[in-house]
Amino acid sequence: MSAGVLATFSRGRVGNPVSAGTGAATFMTWSIVDSSIACGAAPLSGDHEYRERWRGHSLCACGYVLVVGRIITLLAVVPWAWCVLVSLLDRRHRLSLDDVEPLHDGPLVSVVMPARNEERDVRAAVASLAAQEYGPLEVIVVDDESSDATAAEAHAAGTGRVRVLAGRPVPPGWVGKSWACHQGNQLARGEWLLFTDADVRHAPDTVGRVLALAERQRVDGVTLLPVIETAGIAERAIQPAAAVLIRSFVAPGPLVRSPRSPVAIAAGGFILVSRSAYEGVGGHEAMRHELVDDQMLAVRLKAAGTPLALAGSAGRVRVRMYVGARETLRGWRKNTSAGLGGSVTLAAILAAAGVASSLAPTVAIVRGPRFAGAVGLTLQLAARAASDEVCPTPRRAWFLFPAGALTLSILSLVSSIDRLRGGVVWRGRRYGPDVTGASGTASSSA
Repeated sequence: MSAGVLATFSRGRVGNPVSAGTGAATFMTWSIVDSSIACGAAPLSGDHEYRERWRGHSLCACGYVLVVGRIITLLAVVPWAWCVLVSLLDRRHRLSLDDVEPLHDGPLVSVVMPARNEERDVRAAVASLAAQEYGPLEVIVVDDESSDATAAEAHAAGTGRVRVLAGRPVPPGWVGKSWACHQGNQLARGEWLLFTDADVRHAPDTVGRVLALAERQRVDGVTLLPVIETAGIAERAIQPAAAVLIRSFVAPGPLVRSPRSPVAIAAGGFILVSRSAYEGVGGHEAMRHELVDDQMLAVRLKAAGTPLALAGSAGRVRVRMYVGARETLRGWRKNTSAGLGGSVTLAAILAAAGVASSLAPTVAIVRGPRFAGAVGLTLQLAARAASDEVCPTPRRAWFLFPAGALTLSILSLVSSIDRLRGGVVWRGRRYGPDVTGASGTASSSA
């Protein structure tokens, strides 16, 4: 027995038993009270004094809980205010394909499309590139050892502009997607290289407009933000949340635009880069061990003084990254692993912060402080609304945003544990802890 229970027996403070059940309940209640507040204290007389003392301690504990809850709620408001601020700043500086008229002639552009088990989407993606209005264009599809009909689907959609290359086995030390891009580059003849994914669809004037934008901005590369299509609860909760968190915390626009900051961003679905800039940073061979190659390419290009310009596609580039809850969870489990590396401690801290900031406003609406909760929830919805350009959903789905942010926070911890327990599995290949990753946007192929 505990010291409190023994003290209760010895001092006879069980109370006035009315029945056996009541007596037992009273005994247990005051035994616990005695253990909590009277262990080692001078004897007291009467149950009334116990009740008063217990009430005082309870009120004190409740006060502490309320204070802590208010602090957490107020702190949870801060990251969502930052998200809204970043979105407003980005809106002022964002480039768009609508800003320029498309070119129809110019330097040769070589499109490199890695594809592994993409039979569902590759035909539409290849057909959209074969139909580009820009003249000097070649499309190289690298079939990365697919076990399905990817190559046949790519051939079926192709024209004289399209070549389908049977990819060679991945060498040790390489990530599959980087190896496929490297092989495509070896075959490419263009002055400009366009890296895209096998599930991305392009409007006919896309290449002509992005070249015109690069020419107007006098840059060696442009990455376009695609419109991310979604369906179902899981996709509509997680994909918008990922877009907001990446834009606000992984690669905030003010840092991406600052030449003094190493932070850079790329959308793997569309990266146009001059051959000279690409080869100047060592191409994909220099990042062969990177799980998120697109982001590392952006980081290396910026460090070399040739940063990618970030532009909105104005709806001309579209992708459904993942189909269904299982694909979505697996995809972001891989992506967050690349962003956090193998640090379980860091992942646990960030996951705890993410869980608190995601849930606190909603909890505060119910339990208080309601005003702070209302402010937090409003800021969450404002951040979600600002991302609708990139990831549009029905407005009723905006209320899924906190659940999406919560899920990504948990996945960040799970994925870091994955790396320590033998690596990440993606598209049928296992990448061990030696495979690294830069924080950034997701690719749909690896």
